[in-house]
Amino acid sequence: MRSSCRRTRGFTLIELLVVIAIIAVLIALLLPAVQQAREAARRSQCKNNLKQLGLAMHNYHDTYNTFVFGQVNWKSSPNDNRLCWFQSVLPYLEQTALFNQINFSTTTYQSFVTTNVAIMTAIPVFMCPTDPNSGKRQVAANVRGFYSNYLPVHGSTFYFNAVSDPAPIAPQNGMFYFQSKTQMRDVTDGLSNTAMMGEINLTSEANYDARGRVWESYDGNTQVSTLYPPNSTIGDWVDQGCVDVPRTPCRTSGSYEMSVRSNHVGGAHIILGDGGVRFVSDNINTLTFNYLGARNDGQVMGEF
Repeated sequence: MRSSCRRTRGFTLIELLVVIAIIAVLIALLLPAVQQAREAARRSQCKNNLKQLGLAMHNYHDTYNTFVFGQVNWKSSPNDNRLCWFQSVLPYLEQTALFNQINFSTTTYQSFVTTNVAIMTAIPVFMCPTDPNSGKRQVAANVRGFYSNYLPVHGSTFYFNAVSDPAPIAPQNGMFYFQSKTQMRDVTDGLSNTAMMGEINLTSEANYDARGRVWESYDGNTQVSTLYPPNSTIGDWVDQGCVDVPRTPCRTSGSYEMSVRSNHVGGAHIILGDGGVRFVSDNINTLTFNYLGARNDGQVMGEF
């Protein structure tokens, strides 16, 4: 009897390389879609954070018939206790336990930040998930804690514009400013036409970060401005060689504004006085953004 053997044909090297190349192309096409989906989820979470903060602001107003102050004290000396809006809204964000841990009896901002262990607790609702620098930061004994990605809007006017750490110009034309006590009736432009809070991204400077500090206020860095469009290349305070270390970056001339900024591509989120969250493009008309930040300028805004 004659037996016959059949040999099974396998893949050739060329066929295998073609298959690998096709898989690589498919992965290359899929990765951007996955990254976009992740960023969309992060933007959605960022939007939800602002909604919760806006609701907390309104609940505070319902209780006290006024919105929180932007900043309670100016840094005329190192002995000022510079509290800001942040502590006031904690009970309205289910952070009553943290609020009760804060020792408000300290008389200086240095003693406030060094004696309160609570300030090292990072609260997720204040942090944008897109910002790689968000979260708890400890850079110096007297400037520690975590930094927020969301700040109230003081409007489109200068926070101050003189030299050598002047007192802020008050009141600004926005809803929050130095010792502000804004009520809903004060927003004569309409709550749906006035920005209440906006995003701020955090710098990665090694020694100091003045952006978005919330545990103790410093030179107006507890509010943002609509003087310039989101993510503008002008307007922020920069280090110009001041010698009052560790209070750097600092300003030797000109004016100081905290521009609305984010790590999202193309713009930043704001929340309006009525609680609606909008994503504002970097290309928004400057005048429209100015009008959006003011509570009582009587200007008619364009589309944004």
